[in-house]
Amino acid sequence: MPFVFLRPGILGVSSPNMIIYLLYSFKSNPLRTMSPSNHSNSDSAIIIFDWDDTILPSSFVDRANAEKLSELPQQFHNLFREIEQCTEKCLAAAAKHGEVLIITNSDEGWVNYSAERFLPNLIPVLKNYRVISARTRYENFYPSQPLCWKAAAFAHEVNEHFCLLEEASTMLERECSRVSTDSVPDIDMVSAGDDCSLSETSISSAEYSPGADDVLGFPKSNEAHSSPYASTPAIVRRIRREIISFGDSMEERTAVKIVSDQLSAQPKSVMFISNPTPSQIIGQLTMLTHHMNFVCEHSQDLDLEITHKQADKCAQHYLSKRGLVQQEKPSIFQRILGAGSFSSLGGGEQGASIDEEMGQFQLC
Repeated sequence: MPFVFLRPGILGVSSPNMIIYLLYSFKSNPLRTMSPSNHSNSDSAIIIFDWDDTILPSSFVDRANAEKLSELPQQFHNLFREIEQCTEKCLAAAAKHGEVLIITNSDEGWVNYSAERFLPNLIPVLKNYRVISARTRYENFYPSQPLCWKAAAFAHEVNEHFCLLEEASTMLERECSRVSTDSVPDIDMVSAGDDCSLSETSISSAEYSPGADDVLGFPKSNEAHSSPYASTPAIVRRIRREIISFGDSMEERTAVKIVSDQLSAQPKSVMFISNPTPSQIIGQLTMLTHHMNFVCEHSQDLDLEITHKQADKCAQHYLSKRGLVQQEKPSIFQRILGAGSFSSLGGGEQGASIDEEMGQFQLC
């Protein structure tokens, strides 16, 4: 089976409202679950990674005309092993803040197929995350419009994610309302000779610790013996919608803006460099892992991009610590593969670099 790297040019969205229509083109996945053990208290975020040139150095492999890792020069094998480790750490760091997805514009099955040939140690890791082919789902709706594929996939997954959260909150609200209507005997009315213990007859009052209101986010009540669940509608209101995207193209960046506007969510985007070398992917993943808490916990919108200088510096620092220092003078093979990929992006007008957004910091 030949390799097909599908990264067509970016086209405009002719009808953004069509994205919302497509939300209902696919039924919710009944097997979809969110593991509470993997999330922090900010599990209202949905975190989306691209695959090609974000995790897998697809352009690099494509230029080398290699169909598997063994066809690349030996000097690159260790770098691909490091990409596997950096990816696993980065995905795990993101999973602490919300649901992690991989959405690609390549064909269905491409992620696993390419991982088996170049990043085989990621196969068991990828089983922990859902992988969606935006192309396979939406190409028929938007022929030759990859931006629309990705925006539609973002919209569907984000909408489904928040619907699950809100359904859970509604169920909790309903249950809390039921509990609040239960009669709780006044402590003064419990007879000392009653067979029922105090803890049994007033469990809603006795077992509810003074600090529980703060932990659960319920407002404190001024009325004696009032239910701590009296203001449960706040549960739904306090769900903060966040869409966080990591990818190398304007497709992800634009899709986040479109979908966040349509679904009233907070957009956050970190744009990776285009056509990266394996070492630059290592640098970007390491840098993102190091600053994952900042990106995910930041209270405002974010639109950041990593520069070539940052990726190279972080990669050099990481590889030096691992005893895999890059050659000062690249080989002819390296120069050919890296041709044209080292121009500095900088912050530009489209977005701030992470340096500009965060101020001075250590890259790795």
